[in-house]
Amino acid sequence: MARPASFDRDEKLKEAMRLFWRQGYEATSVQDLVDHLGLNRSSLYNAFGGKHDLYLEALDHYRRAGRRALRQHLREAPTPIAGIRHAFEAVATQATERQWGCFVANAAVECAPRDPDTEARAADTFEEMRALFREAVEQAQAAGTVASTRDPEALGRSLTNAFYGLHLTAKTNPPPSVVDDIVDETIRGLTGPSRSPEAA
Repeated sequence: MARPASFDRDEKLKEAMRLFWRQGYEATSVQDLVDHLGLNRSSLYNAFGGKHDLYLEALDHYRRAGRRALRQHLREAPTPIAGIRHAFEAVATQATERQWGCFVANAAVECAPRDPDTEARAADTFEEMRALFREAVEQAQAAGTVASTRDPEALGRSLTNAFYGLHLTAKTNPPPSVVDDIVDETIRGLTGPSRSPEAA
């Protein structure tokens, strides 16, 4: 019978997630993981399997946290448009402070072309985000702040693309005004020239 782990597995998973997020998959060696997590190789493999298994689990952890955060921003705001703006402002703040980009987007670029497991996770994440944004757009249409003639499916895809693009832009350390412009123009493009004051 295996002895229980003498460390907090969840905390070690978060530490591994941050390492992979910052360095990428290829640039992170097993020895990097051993050193960063403070585990020997036997403990690392017993707790998480190999490097690839740990990478996927770390990516899943990031995906769950991102999904929860976006849902919270969209559903706790006073209006649908305010929720979308809050979501973009939050990711802009995080991305410019850390400049690691988005772990899922990074993984899609680095690993998805040759790793079906990563490809599936990235595709699922983009679809989940698109569905959440589409739902917010439909609510905004019901509230009259987005024209009913606009396609919520297309707007959901556009918002998802802008959302992940903002992560990428932030990695270049742009002036705050550039990030602000991206957020403002994204909302303006959603609501049109006659946008409601709630979008301001």
